[in-house]
Amino acid sequence: MTYLHTDPELNARDEPTARERELIDAVDALLTTADPAGIIRDETQWYLGTALEDGDNLELALPLGWDREVALRVLLTSESFTVGWGGELGESPLVASFESAAPSLVEMTAAVEAELSRELRVSERRRLFGGASELHLRRSDGWTDLLRGGTPSREQDLKRASHEATLRTV
Repeated sequence: MTYLHTDPELNARDEPTARERELIDAVDALLTTADPAGIIRDETQWYLGTALEDGDNLELALPLGWDREVALRVLLTSESFTVGWGGELGESPLVASFESAAPSLVEMTAAVEAELSRELRVSERRRLFGGASELHLRRSDGWTDLLRGGTPSREQDLKRASHEATLRTV
């Protein structure tokens, strides 16, 4: 995988397992289609054996804001697979959108692809280098404010967050 890169200080292992490599390659193929300019792909990082339970896990972080404040996160362990939004490295995502105990590669890829088709609503950037002051994620039950810890979005915040974007796969 050419565009993804690891941070050696945060990896417990040097090489992904065969299953992890399949997932990394599948996500790279999705990003090649969904992100032809390579903006998300170039910023994506993968970590082997982060500080979850033990060294047996793969974590992918796909930053979607220019300031990398909110990321789509993929977490594969020996027992589970999770796709979600926000949260810190080594922790579960703030908002989980797909969880499974033993999914196939096709199911894992489909879950990531679904998230790359989510509708987002963001406010104007803060002045200078502050980044977006709000980032709302459209879910089946309404909007979720990722910058306020995954809480339901308030109507006044949605009005301020006037710029809508849909991440799409072709």
